[in-house]
Amino acid sequence: MRITSLMPLLGLITVSAQQPASAPQLRGTQWRGEAKVAADAANGNDDRVRVEAFSKLHADFPENARALRNLAWAEVRAGDNASALRDLKTYAAMGVALNQDGPIYKAMAAAGLIEKAPQLSRNLAPVKTGAQVFVLPDPDLLTEDIAFDPHAGRFLLTSVRKKKIVSCDSKGGCRDAVVSSPENELDGMLAIHVDAARKVLWATTSGMPMQEGLRPERKGHSALMKFGLDNFRLLKRYEPEDGKDHALGDMTVSRNGDAYISDGASGDVYVVRHDRDRLEALVPPGVFVSPQTPALNDSESILYVADYDEGIAAIDLATGNIQWLKASAPSALDGIDGLYWTPEGLIAVQNGTSPERIVRFQLRSPMVVERFEPMEVNWPGLGEPTHGVIAGGFFYFIVNSGWDRVGEDETSFRPGHAAEVWKIALKAPHARRSQPAP
Repeated sequence: MRITSLMPLLGLITVSAQQPASAPQLRGTQWRGEAKVAADAANGNDDRVRVEAFSKLHADFPENARALRNLAWAEVRAGDNASALRDLKTYAAMGVALNQDGPIYKAMAAAGLIEKAPQLSRNLAPVKTGAQVFVLPDPDLLTEDIAFDPHAGRFLLTSVRKKKIVSCDSKGGCRDAVVSSPENELDGMLAIHVDAARKVLWATTSGMPMQEGLRPERKGHSALMKFGLDNFRLLKRYEPEDGKDHALGDMTVSRNGDAYISDGASGDVYVVRHDRDRLEALVPPGVFVSPQTPALNDSESILYVADYDEGIAAIDLATGNIQWLKASAPSALDGIDGLYWTPEGLIAVQNGTSPERIVRFQLRSPMVVERFEPMEVNWPGLGEPTHGVIAGGFFYFIVNSGWDRVGEDETSFRPGHAAEVWKIALKAPHARRSQPAP
């Protein structure tokens, strides 16, 4: 679940002033500082300062497509159309486009650059490789995450708005599985993961304006919960105790039962180790801005963590060393909400790119993205995809989640169609921890 505050014009986070940091472990602090400088420059009147600020941001975060797009805009504003066209073509090579109703597109069009970068319009062409599995019965769930229970052959999905977990068969027969009660008060339900070997269901909850009936004192209150998979009885609840606002939003679980959880609000990444059973910090503060879904490689030696702004980090679980993936060819690694490991590469659900899409990033090495393959792009009904799960040689994913129907006040919710679950056949039947097909 991405938690980020965006500038309406440029799509940059707005944060309090901080000094950029050069140490790799403080990369998140570096992004915040440089993004603040760029945001201030964007709102100023000095063309040179604006170009310098966005040049710095792009140089330090070359896989962030929005930073490159904004640099091209700054160059157009400065009258440097040649540099703007160069950067616009690189941006288009990332497979992304411009909002045709937005000010950046209009500035590029006024400068005569849109027709000189035809890849931009080609990137808007629909791509559909999956097939519908079922439609959820309630259009007002605001559906966030999905898991698969191989024992019962059922899907489990979280609802932010209705504050619950629903259980669905493969034909769309759904019922409530976990609901809020006085004994176990729930807020918006976010991440979910089945540990089939231990018959445990992990889930997270967070007080959010989008949920129904949010009490003011619950906003920013978040918890990780462990349920019995057979009866959905609450076994344990884990909560951060630092007094900050939290949104434990995404997770994965290793084969030995270690649970890794990211917090899109505070920037923390946590672990609950199977032999300690307590919520612990995995990385120091300042590494991440808005960490999203963690994904383990086959050997479970590397934990990949998508950050909505910074790209994809690779954490060596033996040493704690953190590296950031680079791309050998233009690739947008920002705006990732869901991230999943397969032997053919990392599947990413990107609802922070334009257009929103699902892609597979093929890796040259554990730290280098060689190319990307669009899997689902810009087709009617895709809406805002969020997360998925690998089961039985398929990638099951949520489309039309409902997040694009949340009003600017974050409390109103426009009417619309219900979320759907779709699937894509994976190229290899031995995809990591694949469960029997439902």
